[in-house]
Amino acid sequence: MAFGAAVLFVSWRMDRLESLNINPWSAPGVVPGLLGALMALFGLALCVRRFAADRDESTPAALEARTGLALVLCVGFAAGLLGHGLPFWLSAAGFLFVSILVFRWLDRDAGEAPRLGRLALGSAAIALAASGAISLLFQEVFLIRLP
Repeated sequence: MAFGAAVLFVSWRMDRLESLNINPWSAPGVVPGLLGALMALFGLALCVRRFAADRDESTPAALEARTGLALVLCVGFAAGLLGHGLPFWLSAAGFLFVSILVFRWLDRDAGEAPRLGRLALGSAAIALAASGAISLLFQEVFLIRLP
């Protein structure tokens, strides 16, 4: 939360280049400011969730394993998929699909019958919608060309 707030503060103080009559959405501090605000907001949500949840819900080893899995998936996306030939929307959709599917599979109830097809279809729909929305946002609103 502190890092996100610091990024938001510094980006707010950046020159907006108003004297050059540029589009306000393409000012240098807009994207870092939005990212900083989101980091602070999501950090706050995680803190609230942590203190509101049952303490006996998961063991520390299970939480560490999930964190490690998330780290492997994120590093694999950043180092293995981005900028290696596939368009961004397709790389992002693949990463999101695998991440959502894996974590939804891990979150299912132990006694519940496995419905991999249903999980995969829902995960694919979310991944495609999110990757399309992210691509459009960056290319059309922030005017950032994605790889």
